[in-house]
Amino acid sequence: MLLVFVSFENKKDADKVANYLIDHHLAACISLVRTKSFYFWKRKKVRTNEIEGIIKTTRGKLKSVQDAIGQLLSYEIPQIIAVEAKDVNEKYKKWVEGEVNTEWT
Repeated sequence: MLLVFVSFENKKDADKVANYLIDHHLAACISLVRTKSFYFWKRKKVRTNEIEGIIKTTRGKLKSVQDAIGQLLSYEIPQIIAVEAKDVNEKYKKWVEGEVNTEWT
């Protein structure tokens, strides 16, 4: 199971990506949290409000998740960071795997 961290510029973008990933069974769950980010962009310090997304998915779906985020977001360089989840509740892990591997009719 993977946790994929993504920063969104606004709630509209976050909702758009979250709905797409869930509707296409690329993620089992996406948590959205308001956050404040500080970084340098084009040699200028930036402080901005963003939405941080935590996407629960599998390694087999990662490329599709990355492609979808890249197509749906307006960021020039989207933050997409995938981390292997360790010591996960086995029932939760199986639920995630089942959700992303299910084709709904």
